[in-house]
Amino acid sequence: MTKSLTKIKFKSQREFDIEVMTLSETYKKLSGIKDHNPFSAHKIQFYFITVVTKGSYSHYVDFKFYDLKAGSVLFIAKNQMHYFTENMKQAEGFCIVLNSEYFEKNFFLSKNANLNRLYNYHLESPVIHQEDIGEDNFVGVAKKLYSEYNFPNNFLKSDMLRALLQVLLLKAERTKEKKSISGVKTQWLDTFSAFKNMLQKEYVVTRSSRTYASKLFISYKLLNDIVKKLTGKTVKAFIDDFVTVEIKRYLVSTSLSIKEISYKVGFDEPANMIKFFKKNTHKTPLQFRSQF
Repeated sequence: MTKSLTKIKFKSQREFDIEVMTLSETYKKLSGIKDHNPFSAHKIQFYFITVVTKGSYSHYVDFKFYDLKAGSVLFIAKNQMHYFTENMKQAEGFCIVLNSEYFEKNFFLSKNANLNRLYNYHLESPVIHQEDIGEDNFVGVAKKLYSEYNFPNNFLKSDMLRALLQVLLLKAERTKEKKSISGVKTQWLDTFSAFKNMLQKEYVVTRSSRTYASKLFISYKLLNDIVKKLTGKTVKAFIDDFVTVEIKRYLVSTSLSIKEISYKVGFDEPANMIKFFKKNTHKTPLQFRSQF
């Protein structure tokens, strides 16, 4: 366990902002990594997609194991904590790694790709299984991405990869929309995403729900209504859960002291963080850490 939270940046062996590998190629690459252990908890600074085509394996994301099987697709967002498991050797499929700046610019901030639910792990499960998709699947697109990535002619390759990636992402968004809460306004999803992004950057400074509402130029009541409709929680409960997850990440993946973690997540006194954490998890930070 490291003293600080291990944050892994995007590193591609080629000049593209996207890397596509088979699961076996991914495992081989992971086994050669020296600067961190990919089979223990770490925080990623990029976006990640796994498509399983054969067999099964489990993947750990934010304190939960997800069982993947043929046809399953896993989406891990920037800043989430995860790790690979050794049983990925038993499965076949593809891994797609995406530079965060490239991904956000071309997809999250693009008016041509309406990705309101995808990678919104506070609202949705990070996994789509074959039974969720019906007759459709992601395997064909993943195979085309891999083929194009390894195609020897680089002319317009970036454009081809971006177009194929968009097909995969839109398929996922369509599946998410079909399963999501009905009657949700698109602008509510936009507001929630803006709130979540702001919270990610500023939770250390403030946990005041009214402050976030003010910064979003909306009333506290509207922000509370939006968050409650989408998550089933009040905006205060959502913020508390968000901060609790951040504390858990530090507890599990670092050797920082309770005092150090309390300052990292914005508490003036360690006693206040301990009280906050116990209220939300029914465990002390040390009890939670000892479980892992």
